[in-house]
Order: sequence, then C-alpha cells, then structure tokens
Amino acid sequence: MGTANGLGVSMGRYIELEAHERRLLEGLEHRPYRAVRGECLWSSGDPVEDLFILQDGWACTFRDTRDGERQIIELLLPGDILGLREFTLPHHVSDARLITSGVVCGFPHHEIVDLVMASPPLSIALFAAISRQEALLTERMMVTLHRSARTQVCHFVLETFLRLRKVRGVAPENVPFPISQQLLGQILGQSSVHINRILMALERDGVMKKHRDYVAIPDTQRLYDEAEFDDGYLSDRMDGLLERLEALRGDSP
Repeated sequence: MGTANGLGVSMGRYIELEAHERRLLEGLEHRPYRAVRGECLWSSGDPVEDLFILQDGWACTFRDTRDGERQIIELLLPGDILGLREFTLPHHVSDARLITSGVVCGFPHHEIVDLVMASPPLSIALFAAISRQEALLTERMMVTLHRSARTQVCHFVLETFLRLRKVRGVAPENVPFPISQQLLGQILGQSSVHINRILMALERDGVMKKHRDYVAIPDTQRLYDEAEFDDGYLSDRMDGLLERLEALRGDSP
C-alpha cells in the first residue's frame, strides 16, 4: 500500500513541527507491527485502553444494528489515529477493523494527556485532527440525506482521493481504493446491488472505473461536477491559530 506514514506526516499538515515535537510523536510509534486484513483492534464495549496510529493500510470503525445491518462510521487512511474520537470515553462505542493488511502502532490512550501537557502546538494539531474527522462525518451525513445515490458514490470516491493525496503521491488514473461493493454500500447505506448498478453506469458514462483495488478517474473536474463537491471541509488551514502559536513560541524563554 505504499510508504508508511507516521504522526509526523499527519500532524505536520497543521503545524510546523519543531524537533522536540517530532520526538514526542515518535515516542508514540515505538511499537509498530504488521496487522492482517480483517484484524480487530477493538470491539464495542471494550474499555478504551490503546489508540492506534495507522502507518500503512486502511481501516474502519463500524457499528452493527439490531437487525443485522452494518454501518461503517469512519474510513481511516495512513497517518490517521484510530480511536481519537472515543479516547475520553470509558468504553468503545464502535468496532475497529483493518480493511487491508497494514502497519499499526498501539499506544496507551493516557499518553495523549502527556502530549497535551508537553506541547500546546501539538494539542492544537490534535484538535485539528479530531475536527477534520468530525467534518468528514458531518459532510457524509449531509450528502447522504440530500444527494442521489450516484452523487454519494462520486462524492465519496473523490473525497478519498483528495484525502490520500494529502499524505502520498496519488494519480487520478490509479487511485488506491481497496473497498468492495459491499463495504461501499455499508459506508453509504446502500445495497451492494444498487452500488453495482451505479458503478456500471459511471463506467459507461466515462466518469470513473472501479477496479478490484483501485479507481481510475479519467477527468477529475467531471467527477467534481458529478459529486457536486465543495472541498472546503477538507482544508488543513487554521487561520489565525498558527499566527497565535508563533507569537507564543516567540514569547517563550
């Protein structure tokens, strides 16, 4: 799945890391291990003990409904922290699993407190990461409620492409996308049969083509138009906050 991405890559999108801040982040990644496809990192109801940095591979969090339906909540990509949204809870309210094989680093969730106490800039970066996860969920909810199923598929594929492009080089004609039609249906709340029909129509219309583990996008602008996409919620900018951080750093003895 490509070169591993640690916290330095993901946190560095929000702030310019100083040497001691990089060392703090590296201290959370001293236990990397290779996880297999389908590996469970935690189950709903488990005590919140470890968080996981996804250095390589794809993962998801999900919940199963009482009638046996599965709803995928988050799609996690390289550089993301799994469990960050739940780390203040006593027990997990979701399950977490690897979609592909990958490299993960587990660390005790209380070390987030150490990080916050040691570095206000890293605290802001963590807030930024959490707010971006929330923005992804909010955008998907709005798209699901107010757009057609075809638009939802286009929106999610384009969103995933843009997220990947933030952490590694990705070409539109070969976007990693190891998401089955069943998983895509569980993400968007659609049946796999309906997803199949939409993907066939999108291929026929020349919008995109879904292969086993990747998507080919012949015309990115057309996909933007089909998805009715506004990428503002994916911005890494933190207007005003970085200037304040720099001023405080300058005032430090």
